[in-house]
Amino acid sequence: MVRLRTNFKHEDIYLYRILMPQSEVQSRFLEYIDRLNQLHLHPAWYNEITENCTTAIRAQRPAALREPWDWRMLLNGLGDQMLYERHALAGNLPFAELKARSLIDERAIKAGNSPDFSNLIRAGLPGF
Repeated sequence: MVRLRTNFKHEDIYLYRILMPQSEVQSRFLEYIDRLNQLHLHPAWYNEITENCTTAIRAQRPAALREPWDWRMLLNGLGDQMLYERHALAGNLPFAELKARSLIDERAIKAGNSPDFSNLIRAGLPGF
């Protein structure tokens, strides 16, 4: 998916390391799989405002475990700043510098079809 968006759609893609315990990463991954299975059985419409990537991630969590609501969840392009302010991104840099150094477009294009694509786009990024 990353290669498609960087190398073919020419979108700006930022890669951040999220500060989260491994057990929570696994739990979140299983939530994604569960949601994908639900969508396979019962397709749903995507709505850029009320059902976008960020709101969908929040909604798949049990209500008691959801992150506090923030208006930036409605605007996909501001989620990284929200996570930065919540101290959820690795890198220990001012946000503008962290974001600039986390843009992976050139790395992805250079990595091309390499079997080591995942490592090549992460090498030297803040927090990795």
